Amino acid sequence: MITEKILVVDDEETVCGSVKKVLSRKGYDVSEALTVDDAIALIKEMTFDLVITDLMIPGTSGMELLQLIRDHYPELDVIMITGYASIESAVKATRLGAAAYLPKPFTPDELTRVTQSTLAARLARLAEPKAPGAGTQAEDLPDEKIDVDMPFSAREVAKATSAEFVDRLTHSDIPLPKKKAEKAYCYAGQRECRRLVVEGRECPGECPLLKKERERAKSATQVRRAATDFIDVDMPFSAAEVERVTGADYLNCLTRSDIPLAGLYGRDATAKYTVLVVDDEPIVCHSVRKILSKQRCAVEEAFDVDAALQRMRMHNYDLVLLDLKMPKRSGMEVLKSIKTQWPELPVIIITGHGTIETAIEATKLGAYDFIPKPFTPAELAKVAVEALAA
Repeated sequence: MITEKILVVDDEETVCGSVKKVLSRKGYDVSEALTVDDAIALIKEMTFDLVITDLMIPGTSGMELLQLIRDHYPELDVIMITGYASIESAVKATRLGAAAYLPKPFTPDELTRVTQSTLAARLARLAEPKAPGAGTQAEDLPDEKIDVDMPFSAREVAKATSAEFVDRLTHSDIPLPKKKAEKAYCYAGQRECRRLVVEGRECPGECPLLKKERERAKSATQVRRAATDFIDVDMPFSAAEVERVTGADYLNCLTRSDIPLAGLYGRDATAKYTVLVVDDEPIVCHSVRKILSKQRCAVEEAFDVDAALQRMRMHNYDLVLLDLKMPKRSGMEVLKSIKTQWPELPVIIITGHGTIETAIEATKLGAYDFIPKPFTPAELAKVAVEALAA
């Protein structure tokens, strides 16, 4: 017999009623909430296995509810439903930990299928063997005295209190207080943030730290040598004249051997980041290079996935932009390879065949973001700066 409890959160009573009707016929115990506040109150009072929430809810949104659940009830799965489906919201919900994303209108069969698969995945996750040392229970503690001046059984004390209480007992017989986290991960700013711990919420609107970083990047100016300077004592040539013939990169790479460093020639010496663009269309690669070069990025191009992976083995990159439709192998396969070998390297998917399903799949595989083509220079620059600052 099915005993899972489900909470449906939507400001439209008809939607709550319809979802409840469909899932109740399948044997689920379904509760309803019309606001996020009501939902949080129910979650505190009752134990649920799944929350199905609308994205657009007056007041506190469904995305904010998802954030609250991830912070305080991480064991609780969430399905996001919305009548305003978009790749951007699908990616954000997936990054926040949503188990599924279901656009409205959906059929009873679609709702049932997503619900059953989400609950089945939850049961499989709970059935996984516990990692050594994780979640110590009273039975795991030795049946012996806690200390010479505490002649009590550690196991018995743990049953009356908790295993964590016993673990924190010291020779003073006083449990050490839990250390309060100094920082928490802010999804708006994509970083650890002290303000989030102090204020208990993310900054409204744009992250002030990201704003400062973007302003700092825009104000950066290219360093130029004085036109009257000689290159070196044994190179009595005008730097300005040499630069005019060869370019600033060649000049900046010159050493006392009078030969440019091959590893640096061709790169902007003032660039702060190195970016690899993987796309079989040269015009796309060139456009991306032109856009990101204004963000202090040295951009390299690869038109073939094998060449791209070979470059990544030889050089360190700060960011990879990857097309989904590539010859030989799909971008999704390449993304898996990248995240396996370089798990900390941010990857932004760019594609002219973007769908909500592929955006969710790429995000679950570890993509930092997902940008459909065509995109504007401002859109690409914004996501790239955020990824590089993360």
